[in-house]
Amino acid sequence: MIYNIIIIGAGHAGIESCISSSKICNKIKLISSNLENLGVLSCNPSIGGIGKSHLIKELEILGGIMGEISDYSRIHSKVLNYKKGESIHSLRYQIDRILYKNYILKILFIKKNIFIEQNEIKKILRFKKKIILIDKFNNLHISKNIILCAGTFINSKICIGKNIFKIGRYNEKTFNLSKSFKKINLYINSLKTGTPPRVDLNYLNYNKLNIQYSDYSYCFSKNFNFNNNVKCFITNTDIILHNFIKKKIKNTSIFLGKISSIGPRYCPSIEDKIYKFPFKNNHQIFLEPESYFSKEIYLNGLSTSLSINNQKKIIKKIFGLEKTIIIRFAYNIQYDYYDPRCLNLSLNIKFANNIFFSGQINGTTGYEEAAIQGFVAGINASRKSIKLPLWKPKKWNSYIGLLINDLIYFGIQEPYRIFTSKSKFRLFLRMDNSVYRLYNLSFLLGTSTNFKLKYNNFFIYNTYNNLFFIFNKNFKNKFFLNKNIIIMSKYYGYIKKYLFKF
Repeated sequence: MIYNIIIIGAGHAGIESCISSSKICNKIKLISSNLENLGVLSCNPSIGGIGKSHLIKELEILGGIMGEISDYSRIHSKVLNYKKGESIHSLRYQIDRILYKNYILKILFIKKNIFIEQNEIKKILRFKKKIILIDKFNNLHISKNIILCAGTFINSKICIGKNIFKIGRYNEKTFNLSKSFKKINLYINSLKTGTPPRVDLNYLNYNKLNIQYSDYSYCFSKNFNFNNNVKCFITNTDIILHNFIKKKIKNTSIFLGKISSIGPRYCPSIEDKIYKFPFKNNHQIFLEPESYFSKEIYLNGLSTSLSINNQKKIIKKIFGLEKTIIIRFAYNIQYDYYDPRCLNLSLNIKFANNIFFSGQINGTTGYEEAAIQGFVAGINASRKSIKLPLWKPKKWNSYIGLLINDLIYFGIQEPYRIFTSKSKFRLFLRMDNSVYRLYNLSFLLGTSTNFKLKYNNFFIYNTYNNLFFIFNKNFKNKFFLNKNIIIMSKYYGYIKKYLFKF
């Protein structure tokens, strides 16, 4: 069988590629090296944040599934920048890993036009406008288009202390596809990222920790989850811990120069924090529960590459964690990425237009950025397979366009992360008006379901209908609709200055 699209990798980019392309064409194949990790949250159990929540809301309107799944599996939510203007209000969820993964499996296995296979691709060849994939059993897979969503698994290696292991994650193999792409002269470089240890929640001293309660005011879609009641906690490092890390950092592969690539600026390791901010005596550590069905706590802010013995000693020196036990140890990972400037705005290679790249392979960081790229690549690969014009997102009407334009035109010098401050149209690109900006586009692309189209149409109609009766007796009953109208009028003067430039 000749497939329309073969997707390599089943992370967030691969899943969004599958779902978006399956709404436009048939004969789609998803290949993953381990189906047990289909849709798994590989690092922190959270979705959203500053700028990231805008991406998810736009994805939800256009027909993506990340917002829907996040609403279903959230266990804690927080509104960021609440005291500031509505244009930078952001939503951040703590996610139940198990519920999140199960919901993805449910959606993928229902789809009849998606073929799922556990396999490993060793080589990629182009022959007469077709792509030939050779797996580890030397079988051939032929496709019109492929989407590569390999994440951090291409030529990856893990660093723990002085030890370096050539694996993608614990007990998972790395991909060796770099040789296939060197033949078409793609620029390949390395980046690094890290993950903190996970500890046992049964041994925490909760009396020493600051509690963070959940907010209930916002959601990404209408898939409500009333179990949004799990508490998160905050603790701090101190000068004693900083001095201990300074002594032990000399025994790491990063200090010895075995790993020299650039890491994410906005998610640094504890070692980087200590050296970048030498006059700061403490740093916050956020304790985030991973699931209702797990006793693991994710220590956000304590990413490290120190040895296992030193990690155990670090935990004992943190306020409130003195008696706890590490369940999973922290590590740093270095992986290959391809310069995104070799891509078109539709995320296919300029001189090999039936090969699409999406996710961390383009040098981004974060689930949300990967999901957006997967969505765009999935739409364009499916439209190309049935000979329709490709979609090139614009940066003036969405953060999706801003993300794609930044990657394609400017490239990256460090792992790319979206922020509201990167857009000069941020007063126009708000979470509350995503439906007005992108409703027509979701209809034209054909990626939104009939139910969502009808719901959004009804919502827009009610908003403009209430515009003429804003101070009527039903104001309290239609609070959220009228709130949108007030926000729109608040920013109207600022937005008008930019609209004439479009």
